Amino acid sequence: MIKAVLVDDEKNALEMLEWQLQTYCPQVQITALCCSADEGISAIKKHGPQLVFLDIEMPHKNGFEVIQHFPEPHFEIIFTTAYDQFALKAFKFAALDYLLKPIDAEELVEAIQRYEKKQHHLEFKDQLELLLQQYKQPQLTPSKLPFATQEGIIFVKPESIVHAESFRNYTTLFFSDTSKLTISKTLKEVEDLLEPYGFMRVHQSHLINMQQVSRYVKAEGGFIEMTNKVQVPISRQRKDLVLEALMKKAK
Repeated sequence: MIKAVLVDDEKNALEMLEWQLQTYCPQVQITALCCSADEGISAIKKHGPQLVFLDIEMPHKNGFEVIQHFPEPHFEIIFTTAYDQFALKAFKFAALDYLLKPIDAEELVEAIQRYEKKQHHLEFKDQLELLLQQYKQPQLTPSKLPFATQEGIIFVKPESIVHAESFRNYTTLFFSDTSKLTISKTLKEVEDLLEPYGFMRVHQSHLINMQQVSRYVKAEGGFIEMTNKVQVPISRQRKDLVLEALMKKAK
């Protein structure tokens, strides 16, 4: 059984989440229902749960302030939130699980399954630190980004990525040391994360690091050769934008 604490100041949302977990996730044992951040902090300390469902928008103390009471967390968190642009950006940067309200039962089940599939939880503290950093200073770009794999979480320096290529809902990252990593993210999701670091979409299936471009070749419709000698095609629709960006970089 997975011991869980639920924290949400909205009573209806709290009771609905309780019912959904009891109905669709019988492996989750609910040890406490908490209607405030302070109740949640006390319940976490008392029950020592493995998993906490934590609402972000609460009066007096929000979910991010709750996290700061546990500098060495021995539990993981699935955040629950209404749409909040800055919060969602922070979650994506930290590769943390969140559920948008009203919570969809299928997405809840998938979140529990992802938790169960994790082989270890050692990276969670680093993810929380990244989350808090992003929440407090959303204009900053972290020096490392976490990417979820089947084995756990890998933290990657964006500048080490030469280019990325997608296939369906998977994307492969190619690194300057010739290694590569395939992750279960669409290229659009990867683009949203890497665009602040100088990456550009040049093709429906390709994203490149503009700092890792070796040369542009006009032949065969045009392609870009990266520093790892890989030739990346440019789509006809994006060609003018790509050439403009390359010209600016050359100045």
